[in-house]
Amino acid sequence: MNDFCSQKGIKREFSNARTPQQNGFAERRNRTLIEAARIMLADAKLPVTFWAEVVNTACYVQNKVLVNKSQNKTPYELFNGRTPAIGFLKPFGCHVMILNTLDNLGKFEAKGDEGYFIGYSMSSKAFRVFIKRTKRVEENLHVEFLENKAIDKGACPNWLFDIDSLTKSMNYVPVDAGSGNPNPTASLSNPLADQMETLTVESPIPTVSLPVPTA
Repeated sequence: MNDFCSQKGIKREFSNARTPQQNGFAERRNRTLIEAARIMLADAKLPVTFWAEVVNTACYVQNKVLVNKSQNKTPYELFNGRTPAIGFLKPFGCHVMILNTLDNLGKFEAKGDEGYFIGYSMSSKAFRVFIKRTKRVEENLHVEFLENKAIDKGACPNWLFDIDSLTKSMNYVPVDAGSGNPNPTASLSNPLADQMETLTVESPIPTVSLPVPTA
């Protein structure tokens, strides 16, 4: 970027760190985008693992439907000069059935995979979907949207929601931070200390007698 600006004779000026007031328009635009992405992620009941996909989808949708008040046009209209088509927009995170065209399946094997819709392709008209069977994201145009199917938390793979199942699959041994024991498998009992008896030592208190002076 520095080489490009120097070739074009452009002088770059940066704002101060932790001073959003100097770039208020961009900061408010980012807030609008992040709030929309947060709501979409919560409505789809998907984990934060898909934060990049939901932000890209929110930006893609807002460029087509968010109207600029000053010119009463969407960003897509201002850039391309025509009204965008929005009939293909679908709810983020809805259930989908994806036609499996990659694997060599038999005549009686299922041709479709269950998954979730997570965005739009930037290089084609395909949809971005998350396949539950392979736990991978792919772009596919042969998708059937099940918009009327309820979205329930836990319907996705367990490793996306249940951290306990993930740690168990990794054979993770939890360590108690308060014990201070570097070896969690070592025993904390001390057999020598258990066999020791408590000894009570009694010592007489010395008494000192002093003469009382008389007048």
